[in-house]
Amino acid sequence: MKKSKIFILLFTLSFPVILYLFLRSYGQNEFDLPVFFETEVKAYCDNTNTNEENVKIYTQEGDSIQLLESYSADFKVVHIPNSDNKEIQTLKNELNRVLNTFEDLSIDIISLQPKSANDSLIAEESFLNRDKAHSFWFDNNKQNQIVNCVYAFPTEQWKGSHPSEEEYLIYNTLVLLDKKNRIRGYYDGYETKEVDRLILEIRVLLSKD
Repeated sequence: MKKSKIFILLFTLSFPVILYLFLRSYGQNEFDLPVFFETEVKAYCDNTNTNEENVKIYTQEGDSIQLLESYSADFKVVHIPNSDNKEIQTLKNELNRVLNTFEDLSIDIISLQPKSANDSLIAEESFLNRDKAHSFWFDNNKQNQIVNCVYAFPTEQWKGSHPSEEEYLIYNTLVLLDKKNRIRGYYDGYETKEVDRLILEIRVLLSKD
């Protein structure tokens, strides 16, 4: 009788451990985040000059570099701000919130902006006042390539077929990249709940490392 009680007690205590190990080995983690456009060709792109390495961006000093080639941060949040938007302070506050949440994390905010001879670059450093924020500009005729071919923003052009299952305005979109420059998520930078989701999903990706 005593042995049976000991057996029952040991089984009761060990069952959660056994169940945990089983689920860890054979279960599917519902919080895994997809890698967007890892292999498939992005829509609305020609077969030539659509690769990321073919896109040039420029620093505020006018130096030409390959798209984001100099950045090896654990995460990057890419966006195209609209200087004419009177609510741009909202975006600033939300991006600052991301940086405040991950102060000890290697994360960069990358601002890409179209520029013509009469345009002026919004300095992301002053826009956010952080050393983790960086501004670049690109030729106006490259915006379609960047938006649809490199980062495949979930705009109305996709007509509901974008794998993110969401649709945002170009100037509202935040694109999350991991250390390998793979797209891991799309978010509306003007919506607090969307930025909350961005923060949560960065935490999920961190838990996978």
